[in-house]
This record gives sequence, structure tokens and C-alpha cells, in this order.
Amino acid sequence: MLKEQYHKIEKIFPQIGILKNLYEKLPGRGMSGRYIYLLEAVKEAKARKIMEVGTYTGRHAEKMIKQAQKFHDRKEVEYYGFDLFEMMDEDTFKNEVSLHPISLEAVRNKLEKTGANIHLYKGYTKDTLLQAISDLPQMDFIYIDGGHSLETINLDWNYAQMVMGAKTIVIFDDYWDDDNSGCKRLIGEIDRSKFNVEILPIQDKFKKDWGTLKINFVKVFRKK
Repeated sequence: MLKEQYHKIEKIFPQIGILKNLYEKLPGRGMSGRYIYLLEAVKEAKARKIMEVGTYTGRHAEKMIKQAQKFHDRKEVEYYGFDLFEMMDEDTFKNEVSLHPISLEAVRNKLEKTGANIHLYKGYTKDTLLQAISDLPQMDFIYIDGGHSLETINLDWNYAQMVMGAKTIVIFDDYWDDDNSGCKRLIGEIDRSKFNVEILPIQDKFKKDWGTLKINFVKVFRKK
């Protein structure tokens, strides 16, 4: 409601800076539905080092980086993003139930404007994470939203564990009612004696020809 009121008033009084400042401080600004949890997780972890599997256009990366910069000097925030970028082909697009990302350089240009320390990796994570994992720091927050085949999700989770610390928060996207794609099967197999697993309550729904697609985020972190 406040957003709508702001936009109406802005058209009449665009010079009112105080309203703009209030709008900029709205929680979850620019995020909706389940994606609000990304900003909440970055805040909870006071994240400085962020890893995202599935950078796509960099839109969510930009929001997460700016959230992290509320708690750290902008130049100290580190972002590590993995995607196929322009390597995406039609077979992969279909097999991974994926999206067409933009080029690595386009994403780099966008994210470097934040002033954060940006690291982007182009290729399949079975290759890029394998090559990079020994050089990656321990992450504060990890967002897994890359390929949606069971093989890819399991691989991404296995590598993510290698850079998880005691307080690292991991968010999985695409928890939906399908054991053959998305993260549902993997989430069911995570060892509850070692990890806390929470299916987050905000659920996005999309009308499809076959019915309604319902998607949740899942939050995972190590037990103390």
C-alpha cells in the first residue's frame, strides 16, 4: 500500500525527497513473494561473502549485494556467481528446466556498479565449481537456483557444503511437487542430524496448462 501511495504522490510532487527515502527503506523493496527471504537471509547472516548458483540476469545478485552493503563497507562485500550465461543452448534449457541468462559481461557490468568485489564463473557447475572450489572462501550466504535436474542440484549442494561454515545460511529455490526435477527429492534426503531444514511458508503460485505450479524456498543451515 505504501509503495502505491508513494508512486501516486511522486507523479504530483516528484521533488519530495523524504518520501523517496522512506520508500528506499521499505523491507524487501524490489523483491516480492518468496524472494523476500533472500534479503532476510542476507540480513540474518550479516553476509559479506555471497555465492549464487544461477546468477541469471544478476537482478537478485544486485539486491543481495546492496543488502549486504548495509552491514559492511561496499568494497568489502564479495559476490561469487555461477551460470552458463551465453553458453546456454536449447538442450540444456530443456533438460535443466532452466531460463535463458544474459551474457557474463552484461552481468559483470551491472554488478560492478555496486562497488562490490565481483567474481563470475561461466560454464556447467560440474566444471566451474570443481575448478574453483579449492580457492573459494567460506561463504556467509549461498543461494542455489541453477539447473533443476536432480544430478545438477545434488552436485551443487555437495559443493556448497564445502564452503559452508557453522553459521552459513543456504537457500534452495524451486521446491515444488515433483520428485524428478527441482530440489524436493534432495531436501527430503538431507541428513536432519547434521542440518536444520525449513520449508519457508511464502509460496508463489503460477497457472499452467496442466494446473497450478507452487514454489517454495527451503532454508538449510548446520546444526550446532
